[in-house]
Formats: sequence, structure tokens, C-alpha cells
Amino acid sequence: MIRSRQNNLSTEQNTHKTLRVLRIGLLTFYGVTVFVVLMTLTWITIRDYQQTMREAENYNLSLARALDENATRAYVSVEQAMQNVAEDLDRQGGVDKADEYVMHLLLKDKVRLTPQIRGIITIGPSGILHSHGLEYPARKISLADRAYFNYHRDFDSIRPYISEPILSRTDGKWLLPLTRRVNLPNGEFGGVLLSGMEPAYFLKFYDSLQLPKGMQIQLLRSDGVVLINYPFDENALNKNIRNDDPLLFEQLRLKRTSTYIKDDNGEKLITFIVNQSDNPLIIRLSFNVDLILAHFKTQTYIRTTLAALLMLVISILTYILMRQIKRAEQIEARLYLTQFTVDESPDMTFWCNESGRIYYANKSLTKHSAYHSDELSSLNFNDLFTEISEADWRQFLLQLHDNNTINFEGLLKNSLGKITPMEITLSLIQFQKQSYICCNARDISARREAEQELRRHRDHLQEMVMERTAEIRTVLDASPLAIMLSMRGTIRLVNPAFELLFAYAASDIIGSPTHNIFSSTEQFSEANQRIWSKIASGGVFRGEIELYRRDHTPFWAMVYAKALVPGDMSKGLIAVIEDITSQRIAAQAMRQSERLNRTIIDQTADGFLLIDAGHRICDVNHSFTRLLGFSRENLIGRHPFDLWGEHAQRFFPEQLANLIDKHYAPIDLELLNHEGIAHPFLINSGVVLDEQKAIEYAYAFFTDITVLKKIESHLVEAKEAAESANFAKSSFLANMSHELRTPMHAILSFSEMGLGKTQNQTQSENLNLNRYFERINASGKRLLVLLNDLLDMSRLEANKMTYDKGVYSLQMIVRMACAEISSLISSKQLQLHIQDKGIEVSAHFDKARLTQVLVNLLSNAIKFSPHGGEIEIHFIADAILAHDLPAIGVSVRDHGPGVPDDELEYIFDKFIQSSRARNGSGTGLGLAISRQIISDHDGQIIASNHPEGGAIFTVLLPSHPR
Repeated sequence: MIRSRQNNLSTEQNTHKTLRVLRIGLLTFYGVTVFVVLMTLTWITIRDYQQTMREAENYNLSLARALDENATRAYVSVEQAMQNVAEDLDRQGGVDKADEYVMHLLLKDKVRLTPQIRGIITIGPSGILHSHGLEYPARKISLADRAYFNYHRDFDSIRPYISEPILSRTDGKWLLPLTRRVNLPNGEFGGVLLSGMEPAYFLKFYDSLQLPKGMQIQLLRSDGVVLINYPFDENALNKNIRNDDPLLFEQLRLKRTSTYIKDDNGEKLITFIVNQSDNPLIIRLSFNVDLILAHFKTQTYIRTTLAALLMLVISILTYILMRQIKRAEQIEARLYLTQFTVDESPDMTFWCNESGRIYYANKSLTKHSAYHSDELSSLNFNDLFTEISEADWRQFLLQLHDNNTINFEGLLKNSLGKITPMEITLSLIQFQKQSYICCNARDISARREAEQELRRHRDHLQEMVMERTAEIRTVLDASPLAIMLSMRGTIRLVNPAFELLFAYAASDIIGSPTHNIFSSTEQFSEANQRIWSKIASGGVFRGEIELYRRDHTPFWAMVYAKALVPGDMSKGLIAVIEDITSQRIAAQAMRQSERLNRTIIDQTADGFLLIDAGHRICDVNHSFTRLLGFSRENLIGRHPFDLWGEHAQRFFPEQLANLIDKHYAPIDLELLNHEGIAHPFLINSGVVLDEQKAIEYAYAFFTDITVLKKIESHLVEAKEAAESANFAKSSFLANMSHELRTPMHAILSFSEMGLGKTQNQTQSENLNLNRYFERINASGKRLLVLLNDLLDMSRLEANKMTYDKGVYSLQMIVRMACAEISSLISSKQLQLHIQDKGIEVSAHFDKARLTQVLVNLLSNAIKFSPHGGEIEIHFIADAILAHDLPAIGVSVRDHGPGVPDDELEYIFDKFIQSSRARNGSGTGLGLAISRQIISDHDGQIIASNHPEGGAIFTVLLPSHPR
């Protein structure tokens, strides 16, 4: 029997090793497969990436060469168009010697035959525009400050010169100048011939190429200056990219053809080609690497997904196989553990057939029976348990066929004759159509000894119970709360606190009916029924009951009761009684306070709404239902969102915690009543916090402001009527100012005629006439200025002021304004300092009106400046308007007394002057008109004081028109 068991264990161990080897091999195969898939995917990805980048580089090189050829042809065509004109000018002796009209026809014909040229002009040696191919006669504009003019004036080379892009001063548009020096017969400088190439010519060509998305093109001069960029961005024109990295630029220029990747706000593939001809041009292409690799990334994603799916399938199959192997191992392990458990069990286990013959015995039986395992296989059940006869065994078999399992106690007699009491369990098991009896025997010698010991301890415990009862009695006596034990309607036990509370001695109350502490038997029956309905199932009763003392004075008590034996009223109950009379008095005072608050809320004229933390309406007052027409019954439990939609979130937000620190700021809101009619309310909301500072309720008060809204409407109507009257007044002033200017011009004309006739005469009579005419002329001019200001102000107020806006240089406007008031500056011997950093500041505005604003500001500065003082003008190239809009501007500072701080805004009102104005000179309209003009340009005019003295007036205009 023992050998058979060992063979079974050896077989199980071999099976376990086989399964383990199979599991390791499967894991190895899975790892190799995953490695091969990952390596293959990596190799394909690297190969496709390199191929994609090579194709992009080849495409960029081909495109760059095509663009270089296009730019070369364009510039060569322009040079050829200029060649004949330049030779004619050289023969005629320079630009100034040429006939303007003939030159206009020649230049016009050249422009017509060369589509990439927008215009050709000639410039005299003094820098003044001489002739133009697009207009005749040409405007005499000075171009002496242009870089190309200075280049040709200083260098005697007649090679064409490619200048940086400029804004044309004739039409305000961008052009690419290609210039050539014109020489006099003696070789001296005779002027400049300029061909303005059209940037749109290149941009249209680039558009026709249908370039891929993300492709950027730059046409550069050899020194790195950007001539053309695509997509077009005028802010990038004239930028010198050589300044970003001079060393890299020179390396690329010397190499002539280069392709590299640059990481600047995202990786970009850069292609750099230097023109092979004499034209100093460079083509620079920029292509976003992310766009180049878009298709590659898509293919990589697809391959990765397929590989992941393949690995997922392999993983699932591997998991299924591993699970099956693990299940087989678990089954083998369970079989092994079961056999091992039975063999090593401390209980005696053995198997018999129906005749009682032993087939198997574990180690424990071998040990207790003192028989060898081979000897046990030849014994019967009766040989071990000798008090069991054959008849008893057959009776056990009958019972087993009926119940499968039986238990009994018997005596085991071992080979040495020792008898041990046993608890025996017999189980009937059917296996392969044969019946077996499984016997489990447990030594109960220790249990029987324990039972004897327990009987001894039981007697000892009874003694201890008596001692503990005395201790419990002591605890009851020490309790500050009254305690009573009641059984079958009779008081069996009370403590001293009970005696003190009810004024009974223990000897007087114990044994008396329990209803003695109630007002009547009926009250006791009712209370007893309530208590037992709660504690019958094992619960604890807690409730307020009115009880009576020995002198029949009532008091309210909190009673805690529990049954001694749940479900058995005969065993009685124990009750703990606490006097709560003072607490009820405090609760009554609280209820009175609540009634007072409720009365105040109900009587107030404002509506009141209360919600809980879940946004459900808990309460409303009478005024709320009166104002909105809802009934209280239909509101309780509803959500304010159901009544007013998103308007409810204005005073009851989703997060009620936002109301905790909210400052008092009533909300003006219109709400719908039950009929759907809107009513205006002023709403103030807040929250009610509990002891833990958590939100318990939120409330809102609704003040009806219908009457206030009507008053506001009447005020608006009155305001509109006043504005209409003001508009009529402005129209009247405009008409009157216009009518008064006609006779005023006549007065000024006749006064000037009189001055002219009497100016050089020496007779005393003529001298007086001359003085009279001067006074008439001066008074007329002052009156004309006043009429012009009134006319401008009336136009501005009537919104009839028209503006002719264009892109102009702010420096040019300042020079025009300074020239206009130069006589006033000279009369006071003032020094005018224009601080210009050489940066041309241009914006979109009305040239005449901005000149008027600057003249007003300069006039004020002259008026307040001391004799021989200074006036400073600063240009602002980078400023910020309201709403973070970029702006440019100019500031005018005088060295006068300045403006009082409380008058910095006041002086911009109509007919208002600073309190520091001398003799009240002026009309007070200049600054008001200036502010309105700048406001119509979406700009700002600001007055401030300099820390070192004097006033500063700053004008800001948007950099880009809206």
C-alpha cells in the first residue's frame, strides 16, 4: 500500500516537471516572436523615414533651382529694359537734361513691355523725382534719403544695384527697386534710374506652382536681406536673416547649394541655393518636417497598429495556452496536496469495503494503532474497534445507504492493548460501481478531560457571578442617571439616582407597580406599548415621556429602554431615565425665535426663496407668491432652474460655495411669473452654514423694481430729448459758422488790400490807416480761427466730419505741422527738438486732420512755454492701446507750468482751458476737437505732467487699421 502511494507521488512529480518545461518553452517562443516583430517594424520605419526625407530634399532642390531661374530671368529682363534708357540718359548729359514728357513716354513703353515692372522713374542728382513712367507730370518728391541714391552718388559703378524692398512714396505700395547710376559726360554723378519690380509678380508665380502646405519661400539678397517671402508677410521684408547666425550664413553662401534641418519653433527642412549668375540672389526654402513626415507617420501608425494586433493575437493565444497549462498544474497540485493532506492529517483516516476489510490507512492510524502498514491491510474494522460486532457493522451499512454519513463514539484498541476513546465518522462513497467506506477517527481523550475540567469551572463561575452582581450593583449606585429594572409591570430594581429623581426610597418603590411613576394607568399602557414595539426585536427605545414624582409633580424625561431578553416580555426591561425639563425650555425658546423670524420673513415686502444644498426649494414667503403668482405647494421640492432656466444660475450658481465670500452686489434681473410675463427684480443671495461650516441652505431676497424701471425709462427719454436738442444746436452752429466765413473772407481780403496800399507810405494819415487795417486783419484772423473751430466741433458732434485716410509717415506730418507754425516758434525764440531714432513710423490716418491736431498741440506748447524755452517732440514706435492693440504715436512736451493734476481730463472738454492759462487766451475748443479727431481714428490723446516740469501731450494711433 505504501509503495503504491510512493509510485503515485513520483508520477505526479514527473507530470509537474513536464508541464513546467512546456510553460518555459511557450514563454521563450512568445518572447522570440515579439522580438522579431519589433525589430522588423523598427527596420521598416527607419528605412521609410530616410526615404521620405531624401525625396523631400530632392523635391526642395528641384523647386529651388526652378525659383532661382525664375528670379534670374525676371531681374535680367528688368536690366535689359533699363539698359536702353540708361544709355539715352548718359548721351543726353544726365537726368536733368532729359525732356520729362519724352522720358515719360519712353518709360511708359518699357513698363508696358515688362510685366514684372510696376513703374520706372528717373531721379536727378539732387534727389528730386524727375520723370515717372506712370504719371505726367511727375510729383517732385525728394528721394535723397533713400539708401540706393546714396549708394550711386558715392560709388561710380554703373552696375545695377538691388536695393531692399521699400514703400513707394508715390502710391504707398511695396516694390523691389533695381537701380543704375547715370553719369554725366565728365563721369560725375548725373542721377539715378530706378525700376520698381512688382512683388505680386513673384507671388502670382509662386501661387501657380501649387506648392505643398507648409512650404515657405524667401528670395534673399546676397547679404541676407529678405526681398520676397511667400506666403507674403510685409513685416518680414527687409529682415536680414544673416544676423541670426552669421557664421552659418557664410558657410551656406560659400557652399552655394545646401540642405539641412533647423529646429526653430518646430523642425524645418531648409534648402539654400546661391544664384550662379552675376545677380546677387539667394533662394531659401523652408518646409515643415511634420508635414513632410505626415504620410510617413500615417503609414507607421498603420504598421504599428497591425503589429500590435498581431502581437495581441499571439499574446491571447499564449495566454490561453498558459492558462490551460496552469489549470493542469493546479489540478495536479490539488491531487498531490489532497493525497499529502490525507497522509499527513492528524486525524486517523482509512478505507474499507462493505465487509469491513481495510484497503488504505494514513500515517496517523499507523501511529496510533501501533500496527505496520502491511499488517493493517490484512485487518478488518472490527479488529481495531473490538466493541463493534458484525451485527453493528451491518447496521452501520444500512444507515449509510440511507444517510451517507453517520457519527458515533467508540474505543480503539492498538496492537499493544491500549484503548483510546474515539469520535468516528463513516461515509459511503461510490467509485467505479463499487462501494467504499471512508472512516475518520479522532482522538477525544483530551475533549473528555476538558469536559470534566469545564464542569469544575462551571461551579467556579457561579461564585464569580455572585461577585460580579455585587460589582454591578455598585456601578448602578454610582450612575448619575436614574436606572430602573421592570419585570411584568413591577419595579424590581432602582439605583440611588432614581430615588433622588422621583423622591422614593428604594424600599418604598421596589415591588410597586411601574405605572406609579406615570400620571395614570392608561398613560403607562400607551407608553409601555410604544416601548415594547421598539425593543421586542432587540432594538433600543429612545423617547421623551412625561413622568411623575412621588409628590405628583410632572417632569419630562428622556427614557432609554432595552429588553433583557429580546422577544420575551416576561424577562422585563431595563430603563435609563434623564430629566430634560431644562432642555425642553430651551427648545421652546428656540421655536419662539423661529416663529419670530418666520413672521418677519412673511411680513416683509420682498420675496424670499430658500433652497437646500441640492438646489431644491424648501420654503418661500407670502410676498414671493404674491409677486410671481406661484403657489407655495407647487414650488416646494422643485429646482429654480425649472422656473427660470439659466437665469437662476445668476443668483444660485451650480457651486453654491461661490456665494460664501461674495460681496454684497444685488443682481438686476428680469424673471418670468407664472403667466410668462417678465418682471424686473433686484436680487440678493447668500448661504446658511452649519456647525461644520458646510453649506446647509441658500437664500435669495427679491425686490420688485418695476417702478424704478419706469422712472429709469422716463430718464432715458429725457436724455434722448436732450441729445436731440444738442444735435440741433450743433447743426445750427455748423450752418451759422459756414455762413459767417463768407463775409469774414471778404473782410480779410479787403484788409490785406488796404495793408498792401498803405504799407510803404509815410504820411501820418496813411500810417493810421495801415494800423487800422492791421487791427482789422488780426481780429478777422482770430475770428476766422474761432469760426473754423466751431465748424469742426459742430461737424464732429453731428457726425458729419469726413476723413480721407491713407498710409503716411508720422515724421512727415510733424515736419508739416512745425513748418506751419514756424513763425510762432520764431516769435518767442523757442528751440524745437525733434528726437527721431531714424525709425520711420507710419500709420493709417487723415493727413490734414492729424496735421490740425499736431498744430493745436504745438500751439498750446508755444503758448505755455517761456520766452527762449524748448519744445521736445518724441516719436513712439511701440505702444499699446486699449484692448491690447499695437500702436505708434508722437508726444509733445513743453517746459511751461504744466497742468494741474485734477484738470488733466477736464481740459479736453469744450470751451474749457487750464486754470494756468494766461489772460484766458484761446477758445478752449482745440483740445476737444483734437481728442474727437483722434478718437475717430480709434486712437488716444493723453495729457500728463513731466516730473521735471512742463506738460506732455501724447497721441497714439493704431499700427494697423481695423
